[in-house]
Amino acid sequence: MHDLDRARGYYIEDFLIHLSVERSLGRRTIREYEHDLKIFFDYLEPYLAEDLKLSTIDPRTIREFLAHLRRERDYTANALNRKIACLKGFFRFLEAEGHIPASPMQRISSARDGRHLPKVLTEDEVMHLLDTAEDRIESAKNREFALRDRAILELFYATGIRLAELVGLDMHRLDLERRSLRVIGKGNKERHVFLNRTAAMAVKDYLDCRPKARCPAVFLNRFGDRLSRRAVEIMFARLMKEAGIEKSASPHTLRHSFATHMLEGGSDLVTIKELLGHENLSTTQIYTNLSRTKMREVYETAHPRDAVADQKG
Repeated sequence: MHDLDRARGYYIEDFLIHLSVERSLGRRTIREYEHDLKIFFDYLEPYLAEDLKLSTIDPRTIREFLAHLRRERDYTANALNRKIACLKGFFRFLEAEGHIPASPMQRISSARDGRHLPKVLTEDEVMHLLDTAEDRIESAKNREFALRDRAILELFYATGIRLAELVGLDMHRLDLERRSLRVIGKGNKERHVFLNRTAAMAVKDYLDCRPKARCPAVFLNRFGDRLSRRAVEIMFARLMKEAGIEKSASPHTLRHSFATHMLEGGSDLVTIKELLGHENLSTTQIYTNLSRTKMREVYETAHPRDAVADQKG
């Protein structure tokens, strides 16, 4: 049995018993800890091929996991701090039981609730990224996967859906004729989003040649199973590098770019809120700050008064 499989089974079970018997925590709290650990080990699953062991999980692995939650799942500081508390307790327990030499959580500090502006790609950068994905199709060894990757990027930018929503998308929720999707978002809530013609055609091109499916998912891996989040993240990073875009970005950056570019193109906040699946308009309003930043740049470049002053100076 692999080290991480053992952790996922026996060690988690022992830890939950420890929480119940020795720390007298309630059932609800214990269920939350169990859920948090499942999310963590689901994230680690792609690393099994790299022979990752419990003893080699280091602070960098933990920070990458927390960054993934913040970036791809829109976790708040409070939600992240609950994950941190759970992992600190779990690894402290493993260390006390002699399963690992030291906890990787010792240098992990609590998350702060700073409202940073989300990172976005410019319209030119997005177009260059999409062109790069399209250019790879003709030279790709596995054409169906190049078509899949292009369809994924087009879908991200056309709809602004989350990574989890994209990999969770099933065939019966896709309507290419009407160019729409029914997306299951946070809280298991369904919403409708729309595709532009380019994205719809990219998805159709992929579906026409994708491998035989072993599940209802739209996007498949080479075995015909549902594509994982990690596989999409790796693909995105590779295409960003090929495109020569040096910004720090992730699939979620295309969601932010979608919202920002829609707002700059004249869309209203309420429409963007509904398309993104936000509960509150205040969440969507952060994109107005991004637009104000661009407005200031345009203002300072275009206003004739400063242009005259510059000429005099």
